[in-house]
Amino acid sequence: MRPGTVFLATLTLVACARKNVPRAYSPDALRVMLASEAELGKQGPAADDLVRRPWLGPLVQLLAEETADNIIPLRRNRIAGSGTTPNALFERGLANLRKVCPQPIQDRTVRMAKADVQITRFADVHTAARLLLPELWSNLAAASGGHLYAAAPARDIVVWTTSVAAADQAALRGQARTAFQSRSEPISPAILRWTGTGWTVEDANPIP
Repeated sequence: MRPGTVFLATLTLVACARKNVPRAYSPDALRVMLASEAELGKQGPAADDLVRRPWLGPLVQLLAEETADNIIPLRRNRIAGSGTTPNALFERGLANLRKVCPQPIQDRTVRMAKADVQITRFADVHTAARLLLPELWSNLAAASGGHLYAAAPARDIVVWTTSVAAADQAALRGQARTAFQSRSEPISPAILRWTGTGWTVEDANPIP
């Protein structure tokens, strides 16, 4: 970007801040994040204005904007007057998410040492949000006869298994609870089950 362009952009940001005008978002930067109502509730009134929509059980989708080094949930004043419905913006965010997450899940997955449970962590900010992209999971489920269970205990981790063995199911639940309690930006320990086209809540998996 040329120095003059940077200077004008800076003046625009300063002017918007002085007038209390929300900074415009870039449609190409829209993404969708996963969150839970319980964790959002811990933020108090500050979370009430976040743009969200229900997903599964305790999980919700948050509309967000990706920056050079982070992803930031959008507030309602950022989309007010855009002329586009929130649902349309969510669909744009999901389409953008697909573009930036083309890698197979196995590319960043390791198996737990003592159980048939997989731990997935990508280097970007979209690991948990990948559960919103069924095409990334359908082949994994098909290869196991349709058996697939997963959890997004925190933003940067997904734990999952294709095993229905009691010991592996118990390990999945334990790992989801541990990650939920120990990692930053927790979401939920809830266990999801693959239905053939998407996910449903199998077990709330509450912390004892």
